[in-house]
Amino acid sequence: MPMGGGWIPDRLRRACALLGALTALGAAHGAFAAEPAKPDRFVGDLLRLGLGDEAGIEARRLLLENGPQALAPETTYRVGLALAVSGKPEQAVPFLEQAAAGTTDPTRADQIDLTTGVVLLRARSFPHALHVFARVEAFGADEATRVFATRLRCVAEVLAHDGAAARACIAGLPGGVGPPGGELNELVRTIEIDVHARAIVGGVLSAVVPGLGQLTAGNPGDAALALLVNGGFATAIYFLLADGAIADAALVGLGLGLRYYVGNINNGAEAWRAAAEEKRERASARLIRLLGPAP
Repeated sequence: MPMGGGWIPDRLRRACALLGALTALGAAHGAFAAEPAKPDRFVGDLLRLGLGDEAGIEARRLLLENGPQALAPETTYRVGLALAVSGKPEQAVPFLEQAAAGTTDPTRADQIDLTTGVVLLRARSFPHALHVFARVEAFGADEATRVFATRLRCVAEVLAHDGAAARACIAGLPGGVGPPGGELNELVRTIEIDVHARAIVGGVLSAVVPGLGQLTAGNPGDAALALLVNGGFATAIYFLLADGAIADAALVGLGLGLRYYVGNINNGAEAWRAAAEEKRERASARLIRLLGPAP
């Protein structure tokens, strides 16, 4: 077998070159594998998979162990938004507040603050939401953001059923936003309805005439049932007394009749309460639609 020529040196050079390439590739792979993954990369993967709760748990762990710098502000914002969408506003708000605090762009920070306020509105945490909107309204980075914060503050006043504050806020909006004066006053008067007082009126009406509270609240079926049941007990007691069966009359009246009579009063009060709440919510929804984009 011939051994001359350049056969051995060529093969050796090729082998050495291949070995060197494989060694370099292995070293690079090892370095890549040894490099720790960015903390927010895993949280982002969980969010992309639609696992908002799991992303929140992992994000909380990272923040507790490594501090606010463990997650990028946008990742923190996405976690908060995912939790808010899944119906967990109390868990979402801390993430949103941290995202706003960590954002260097003032306009973006204002946008996240407004998102936080809307989440608080959905959680019915009106004082906190009003504080957030008022802060952006006063210190927002640009005029458009400040105006939008004012409109959201008006929405919060309406949802909180604070008629005086809502009227003042809406009247101060630029550009004639909101209903004209007459309609505004009517809607504000409606959202100021005292639901507790309405419930008392309904209970008193049903105490005077069983079913009257239900009837005047717009529930004729409940009214007829209350009148029929209580009228039946009253008739039974009357005949028992006429027959001299006083003990039986007392047993029927106090043991059964009184229970259904009190239930009729409570039902009348609840009917008036529900009717007042419905009127107030319709007025609130109308005002919010007139104010523009609703949260």
